[in-house]
Amino acid sequence: MEHWTAYWQATTSLNSFAEGEAATGYQGELAHFWQTQLADLPNDALIADLGTGNGALALLLAEQRLLQQKEWRILALDAAAIRPQAGLAQQPRYAELAATIRFYPQIAMEQLPFARKSMDLLVSQFALEYSKLELSLAEAVRVLKPGGRLVAIMHSHETALAKDSALALSVMTALNAGNGILDRIQQLLQLVTHLYAQQQLPEHNAGFIQANRQLLTQVKQYQQQLSVAELDWFQYLFAPFAALLFQPKAENNQQFLLLRQQLNYYRQRLADQQAACITPLRRQLIDQLMQQLGWQTSWQELRVERELFGLSLTSFAC
Repeated sequence: MEHWTAYWQATTSLNSFAEGEAATGYQGELAHFWQTQLADLPNDALIADLGTGNGALALLLAEQRLLQQKEWRILALDAAAIRPQAGLAQQPRYAELAATIRFYPQIAMEQLPFARKSMDLLVSQFALEYSKLELSLAEAVRVLKPGGRLVAIMHSHETALAKDSALALSVMTALNAGNGILDRIQQLLQLVTHLYAQQQLPEHNAGFIQANRQLLTQVKQYQQQLSVAELDWFQYLFAPFAALLFQPKAENNQQFLLLRQQLNYYRQRLADQQAACITPLRRQLIDQLMQQLGWQTSWQELRVERELFGLSLTSFAC
């Protein structure tokens, strides 16, 4: 969970795996999907956002509460040590809404801190599928009122996002391989530190020049093996490391360690996403688990701008 905590505490994005406008919350067709899930809720409904991250979905709920003049109580939890209020402090529009939401950091879906049959609606976007489903689904059933619903948008292995993430993950794995490109860069930077300690310039040292050439050869050979999409990922991931060698400095080795840790966190998040993706087998498992709990499930493909965005699950008591 450390890699998710590091991400949520560092990013200004409201939700994960999002860039541009999507990083500032849910818009357009996606927002419309969630707005339709709020119909027929009682005026004093109790709603919980499971795996809230920086609160994108919870904030959408709070905004709808305001627009519809409801008295919904909105709770939002995440297993990571989130602190969305701090991240939203510079965004007045969201900061005011966030103040009306009760956030629960470091709370897992597998053990919800809510009373039995207390919730009217549980929602989740790209979060429920990361949990231990046999436990989190049982908890959802426990806390939902009669007539309550669980609605979740989940990653699908068939989306462009999941396929692109798989490419990125393969490139990251290669970069981190033993005696791979990143190991070679680290060795070069350690040599730089040593040379400066000896009051020698790296660009005048035969050992550094030779090792640098060997690295460039290794990089070119690896690039030749990549598809166009993989090459784009490589160039994006490799660039900040390569910059450390363009102007070698004694302190660059410490910067390298920080960059490598960030890359490892990114790799772990992508690995989590790939493992969480809903495949036909995982979908069947969810159906079986909910059926055993006495609940029905309904699935649909969710498309945004005609592209498959994810799978939506709606579950309710039989």
